[in-house]
Amino acid sequence: MERGANVINHSVSLQDDTTGFVLHPSEQQSRDGQWIEMLLTFPAQDLVRNVQTRWNLVRAGEVTLPTTINETEYENSYVCSTYSGCVLYPQSEVKKIDNALVQTSILALVKGMGPPLRAARINRAVCVNNWLLSTNLYSEFDLKLVPELTQLLTYRFPKHAIAFRSLNNVSNGQLLERLSAEGYLLAPSRQVYFFDGKSGEFLSKQNNVWDQKLLKTTDYTVVSHDELNASESDRIEELYRLLYVDKYSPHNPQFTSLMLDECRRRRLLTMWGLRNANGQLDGIVGTFDRDGVMTAPVVGYDTALPKKLGLYRILMAIVLREASHRKLRLNLSSGASHFKRIRGGVPCIEYTAVYCRHLSLPCRLAWQALAGLTRYVGEPILRKYQL
Repeated sequence: MERGANVINHSVSLQDDTTGFVLHPSEQQSRDGQWIEMLLTFPAQDLVRNVQTRWNLVRAGEVTLPTTINETEYENSYVCSTYSGCVLYPQSEVKKIDNALVQTSILALVKGMGPPLRAARINRAVCVNNWLLSTNLYSEFDLKLVPELTQLLTYRFPKHAIAFRSLNNVSNGQLLERLSAEGYLLAPSRQVYFFDGKSGEFLSKQNNVWDQKLLKTTDYTVVSHDELNASESDRIEELYRLLYVDKYSPHNPQFTSLMLDECRRRRLLTMWGLRNANGQLDGIVGTFDRDGVMTAPVVGYDTALPKKLGLYRILMAIVLREASHRKLRLNLSSGASHFKRIRGGVPCIEYTAVYCRHLSLPCRLAWQALAGLTRYVGEPILRKYQL
């Protein structure tokens, strides 16, 4: 069997020729089916400005998992670049640490990691279930298929590491255990914050009470998904960029107006906007959920406006209210840690699981060193400084 051919192995299959791929009948009219159709219709860089990648599709039982393939692409967002996630993005995050000596030490460490990671071709990886979002949510699939899936991918990509991003013990505990048992390394990547929408107890926190009051009394008009339109896609992109790219980090995924409008039109995200008295959007938030877990990959507001308007507080009040109303577990991602903690967010370490046993010795050593460094140095820093 040629390594470049479409590969089928019992309940697991891999298709390189995505132009002729047919979704499972149960997925064709689903939101996930619409997501996959969008990802395959447009070049990745037309959707996320700082991502270059190739696609194939993996089917595990009845679940289709979009899978990215990368080689170098060192300027990619961390959603498609281990190098960016471990070397470039931390240089933005370390600025949050109020200790000059610690800042300097961490910067020296992450910058020093750059040359050896490039030499080891650390970006040569296949990332399974990659939706190009900062937080990838997982559909349930038969975990007994993990060995077959790993065998299939290592056969087809003998020089690539196999990776699963955005894993945590709250919503992916069994998958983490199965991947670890199969020989995957678990490398801590971020600290994310969970809110239990099933109980909704977090809404009784004083800060949330104030935020919900602000949501009701604000002079802004809160507009629902159906009240947004295609003509506002450039403004939505601008608001997202102002917060997530300009204020936080250029290595966050830079969603384009095309992607944001496709998500609105196809209802891949559920969006709310804050419209000012002149009819212009000054804030936007978009949520996404799968199998009882919600996240908010799109948040943005006009950062030049006075903080007293509470735009971020209003947007987060909408998300927290929605999670409670729908009884969903909310993964509110990383960042703004103090804000999330005082509103009831529970911290949880997020991992990337990486399989590298089939790679050359230098590549294996690089991945093992990286996993050890993130676990024994990176994770304690994440916890101590609440990053």
